[in-house]
Amino acid sequence: MQVSDQNTFLKLIEKYLKGAASTEEVEVLESYYELFNEAPNASDRFSVSDLQKIEAGLKSGIESKIQSSENATGSIRKRITQQLWPRIAAAAAILLVIGASIFFYTSRHPEFSSGSPTYTNDIKPGGNKAILTLDNGKTIILSDANTGQLAKEAGVEISKTAGGQIIYTVLNPGLQQDHKKEHFNTIETPRGGQYQVRLPDGSKVWLNAESKLIYPVSLASNQQRKVKLTGEAYFQVAKDKARPFIVNSAGQEVKVLGTHFNINAYTNEPTTRTTLLEGRVAVRNPGANKDGVVLRPGQQAESLPGASSIKVKNVNTEETVAWKNGLFFFKKADIQTVMRELSRWYDVDVSYQGKLPRYQFNGSIHRDLNITDMLDVLSNYYHVPFKVDGKKIIVGDQ
Repeated sequence: MQVSDQNTFLKLIEKYLKGAASTEEVEVLESYYELFNEAPNASDRFSVSDLQKIEAGLKSGIESKIQSSENATGSIRKRITQQLWPRIAAAAAILLVIGASIFFYTSRHPEFSSGSPTYTNDIKPGGNKAILTLDNGKTIILSDANTGQLAKEAGVEISKTAGGQIIYTVLNPGLQQDHKKEHFNTIETPRGGQYQVRLPDGSKVWLNAESKLIYPVSLASNQQRKVKLTGEAYFQVAKDKARPFIVNSAGQEVKVLGTHFNINAYTNEPTTRTTLLEGRVAVRNPGANKDGVVLRPGQQAESLPGASSIKVKNVNTEETVAWKNGLFFFKKADIQTVMRELSRWYDVDVSYQGKLPRYQFNGSIHRDLNITDMLDVLSNYYHVPFKVDGKKIIVGDQ
């Protein structure tokens, strides 16, 4: 049996995953994958080391999933198996597609070559960096601060853990209530930074790069727990039915009692998006005379700047919070969208030259890569050259 085109090959994969492939078809799939695996020169799109990393990662994931199901017993094992095997099958399919798609592409396009990156230097990925500004104007660079107590104000102790997290501990609730003046703190991550903070009411917040959170020190005793966000953050709100937690961001006000959700409200992004992972949240546009929407887990509320309506859609929440778990995740992303995220994480400026590619990128990339490794992947995908010069990246023909 011969496979003459990629479409036929992918149809075979679909039959294979459904358990409908014949013995001959299974042999064809395995032989084509082995052929690609034994002939690394079949691909100019990825380096051999890139492909080995992808393959190793997928195989490792498959093995760990199988092991987790084998270690379980009874009904737990059955439930785990039902949840894991579709993912195992998908990972196995990706292993085949890696070989198939590149093999057929390069066989049809021998002239294919990726853009040639030019690097005068390399740039490391971002890390735990943030600045804490107290109500009296004092600033604390958290990456430089020692572990332990950082400050005390309005009956609250602010400390830094060995893991780098900022924690607020209420020492004197009565002192908080007696203060007539509201005290506010601000935690701000620069480009190339991220940070985690536990607020005075016990809520946890993870801040992405170039983000700012403003909150009252008396959050634990206020009737309404109000904070303001610019940028992106993941919230794990402490439950308190009597006192709602409210997040104000560009064009959205999110009201919750206790739940997990993510807000993306960067000023240079086209929309503000709130994604719910657990519980329920109410989202409204504070500038519009309309009722808001109530989200269920797996839903996202999206609004345009200046628009009165809020669009609700179902999303993959794992993709939304990939940044928190150390990944970039892109879905139908043009090169400008990708570079906006990279500029925030690597603290670089980006400029464009010439005609830009119209390809849309789908996939995830680890955020712990140096910029040159990241751009190697992107140049192979978008077929566009990159130049790194100091803290600037130039995209396009030089």
